[in-house]
Amino acid sequence: MATDLPGNLWLAELWQEHKERLLKLLTLRMPPVLLRRMSPEDLLQETYLACGARLGFLMAEPEVPVYVKLRRIALQTLTDRERYHLGAGKRDAMKENTPDADETDGAMDAWAGFADSISSPRSHIEKLERRALIRRLLQEMPEMDREILQLRHFEEMSNRECAAALGIADKAASIRYVRALKRFRDALVGSGLFC
Repeated sequence: MATDLPGNLWLAELWQEHKERLLKLLTLRMPPVLLRRMSPEDLLQETYLACGARLGFLMAEPEVPVYVKLRRIALQTLTDRERYHLGAGKRDAMKENTPDADETDGAMDAWAGFADSISSPRSHIEKLERRALIRRLLQEMPEMDREILQLRHFEEMSNRECAAALGIADKAASIRYVRALKRFRDALVGSGLFC
C-alpha cells in the first residue's frame, strides 16, 4: 500500500483492505456485557475514527505490518468502550438482561470449530458437552498458548503479524504456535473426547 497518498485517502484504502478482519477480531473479543450496549459494527466505526486520529502511528515503522497497528488501535478502542460503558454513571450494564450464552459466545463457537477441524469425535456427542470440555481445557492452557492459537486461527494472522503483535521474533512465534497447537491437540486427545 503506497503511503504517498494523502493521509485520509491512504487510510480509506487501508480500511477497505482490512475492515473484515478487524470486524472478525472485534466480534471475537467483545465481551457479552459490551454487546448489550453496542454492536461489533458500531465498534468498528469507532475504530475507524480512532485510526483517523492516529495516522502518524499507522504510517510510522513500515517494517511492522500495518494490520498489527490497526489491530492495536481496535483493541484499544474496545478497551476504551468497555471502560466507558462499565464505568458510566448510567444504568448498570452488569444488571441488564443477558442473552443466552449460546447467542453471545462467538469465541467459544470458534474454539469448538477449531477443535472439530483438528480432530474427529469418536462418537456422536452433544454440542454442550464438547463446549464444556473445551472451556475447561482452555482454562487449563497457558494464556500465551490460547493467544497464539487465537491469533493464527480466528484472526487469521500470518506468522509475521503474530510475531509483531506479540513483540517476538518470527521464528519464536512459529515455534510458540507449533508447541501450542500440539499441547491443545494432546489435551483434546487426552480428554478422551477426540482422537
